[in-house]
Amino acid sequence: MKKYLPMLLLSGASTFALASMALSSEPAARFSHGVASGDVTHHDAVLWTRVDRAAEVEVEVALDEAFQSVIMREDEEADAKNDFTVKIHAEELPPAHTLYYRFHVDGLTSEVGSFRTAPAPGRSADVKLAFSADADGTHVGGVPFFNNFEVLDAVRAEGADAFIYLGDTIYADSFAAQTYAGRAPAVTLDEYRALYKENLSIAALPALLKSTSTIAVWDDHEVYNDYDAVTVDPVRFANGRKAFLEYMPINEERLRKGEGCAGRPLARRFRWGRDVEVIVLDERSCRSPSAAEQCQNDLGPTLPPPVRAQLGAIGISGEPPAGCLAALYDPSRTMLGTEQKRWFKKVLKRSKAKYKLVVNEVGIQQLYALPYDRWEGYAAERNEILSFIRDNQIDNVIFLTTDLHTSIMNEVFVDRFLDPAPIAYEFITGPIATFSYAQEIDGLVGPAGVVAFNQVLNMAGVDCRNNNTNSYGVFAYDAASGQADIVLKDASGAVVRDELNPGIECRKSFP
Repeated sequence: MKKYLPMLLLSGASTFALASMALSSEPAARFSHGVASGDVTHHDAVLWTRVDRAAEVEVEVALDEAFQSVIMREDEEADAKNDFTVKIHAEELPPAHTLYYRFHVDGLTSEVGSFRTAPAPGRSADVKLAFSADADGTHVGGVPFFNNFEVLDAVRAEGADAFIYLGDTIYADSFAAQTYAGRAPAVTLDEYRALYKENLSIAALPALLKSTSTIAVWDDHEVYNDYDAVTVDPVRFANGRKAFLEYMPINEERLRKGEGCAGRPLARRFRWGRDVEVIVLDERSCRSPSAAEQCQNDLGPTLPPPVRAQLGAIGISGEPPAGCLAALYDPSRTMLGTEQKRWFKKVLKRSKAKYKLVVNEVGIQQLYALPYDRWEGYAAERNEILSFIRDNQIDNVIFLTTDLHTSIMNEVFVDRFLDPAPIAYEFITGPIATFSYAQEIDGLVGPAGVVAFNQVLNMAGVDCRNNNTNSYGVFAYDAASGQADIVLKDASGAVVRDELNPGIECRKSFP
């Protein structure tokens, strides 16, 4: 039950009753995994917590950290059907305000979380957003296998208005878990839930989630590697999706229907003042199967023949398998599905924001190597969207991307050789905690593969690359100058530098 309080009638601490404890023989509930806020707009937000058993949970929202100016209270039941997680929709919030929230259960009070509401859509204001993803929190022998999510500590130090948690928020089929902990990939709902709890046991994650709001996105490892909507086991998909929605502060009321999709796509958009719009895509729920089988997993099917001839040392030579290119360019194959693609185009065309930030699960620029899970593997739809942006003269479209476990910045064009006019820009960052792309390539084809991939990146003309570091990105818009800056940083907060030319920093300004 919502209990909104007039902002002029300031109240003190919660009046949450303790009498029920005295009358009940049941043990008191406890907060188990911190607090979080998400999908924040200029007037509403989703507030999240979890307790360890069924209970009635109350939330308070205040203008001050001491909760002398409480503007909202609401109760919600935590129950087993949602793994005792609670998501409460806070509405009628003031724009461009830092707000504080806490939960009460059985006489106990949670940690205090905070978030900042977006500026009103017509107001020009400074905006700072951070983004990263790919967080494998697998524990081996009781400790995290990869690291302690130091990237997230660095993100928290940025003081961003929101954190875009951009996919692979768990690793349901972690190689590390299977190889070093003897754990099979998640299939059941409880197995998926356990992985979110495992990640939340690493202190850097709940510390970040309580310090700012989150725009949560999923990719493939929330279900299993490289899945698509057509061939995915529907039960496994439903289990992975339910656990993701339970543990992420997503406003499910914003989700759109998707005909032909495995589930309602998690696409949505957020306006951060007059000048910045964030467009979130779901590139899993509606996608067609990969063309990898038709291409026999050729390492670089779209590489120009002269370049393929130079890469025989890593198994690329001659022509790609028969039917491969036709499959890649088949216009019936889709990443977004019909309805989501139509919505995406409409949002892009109608947006009045100066900067359109597209939250993008997989890379859209040409990288050539193993394109099957990226936009290059759905080349007809990729070209359709890029041509739409160009034909409608939509400026300042910036793709914010993770998934590849690498840091890469580059222009986005239809074809580097045949149609190289820049259309948009892309920043790829991450991972938080998993194998780097250099480690993955080395494991697949050996050290020669790392050298060859850098040669391909040189051919693609990337502005900056570092294939062997954990990283995150920061978008910062200065309203006074009207300029946006995007920089990629490592786990220490230092600017990432090009691995072949350390004099080049991975940063770019947009006037």
